[in-house]
Amino acid sequence: MWLWHNGELRGSSEVTVPVQDHGFLYGMGLFETFRTFDGVPFLFDLHWCRLEKSMDALWIDLPYTKQEIRQAIQDVVRQNEAPNVYIRLNVSAGVAPLGLHDGRYSRPNVTLLVKPLPDTFEPTEKRLEAIPFPRSRPEAAFRLKSHHYMNNILGKRALVDREAEGLFADEAGRVVEGLVSNIFWVEQDGRLWTTPLETGALAGVTRHWLMETFDVLERDVTFKELEQASEIWLTNSVQQIAPVTAYAGRTYPGKQGARFTACWSELRRAIESEGTA
Repeated sequence: MWLWHNGELRGSSEVTVPVQDHGFLYGMGLFETFRTFDGVPFLFDLHWCRLEKSMDALWIDLPYTKQEIRQAIQDVVRQNEAPNVYIRLNVSAGVAPLGLHDGRYSRPNVTLLVKPLPDTFEPTEKRLEAIPFPRSRPEAAFRLKSHHYMNNILGKRALVDREAEGLFADEAGRVVEGLVSNIFWVEQDGRLWTTPLETGALAGVTRHWLMETFDVLERDVTFKELEQASEIWLTNSVQQIAPVTAYAGRTYPGKQGARFTACWSELRRAIESEGTA
């Protein structure tokens, strides 16, 4: 696969990052994951806003404009001859002296990595499993989409069902988020809920879209309380909305859920609208 690195299209085996890069040494790096539909990155403006906010928090200066990155996405999609791809926009802080750096990073290493996705886009049903240890606390005043993924990797390893999505709670027992997803659930009265960001959940882009599009409420929930939901969904920027079929020994309607069906239809309309904008 071809990728885009620091302004150039390169073969994946040709790209290197210096060992003095503080993303490598200290985890000072950020990324955004999104997908394209027919070559168009979905909800890209929201991803860009989140990236800018996070880079500001880490004092990393991005040497490219939003339009330049949009063009880079078009270039790498065209070069790989794959209009429907998973893209990781990765920003690693860059080279600095050994030790804790207390200044700005002005020359980060910026990379677009791609992975082909199927041409068809259908709901991906998931099983859900509670992780037996707590979610790590955010690195800053809010959860960054950063290079700190040890907690997630260990959570994945702890799953009995390796094909399931793991679900984290915090030290107080409040559900936070999935390994790579935000969580939503429909209660028996039909209301749609998600966990508040104050739990340490990531401000997911698909989460944002759902909350802007539908009447979504926020509240704390425990693993046990979640079992009583009539529908459970997981959201991220690749699968978008993944309906749950099993959790804690119970079954759920998955893509047959009434609220999910309505939400999925609205999502498809949004994808088509953004592709023709």
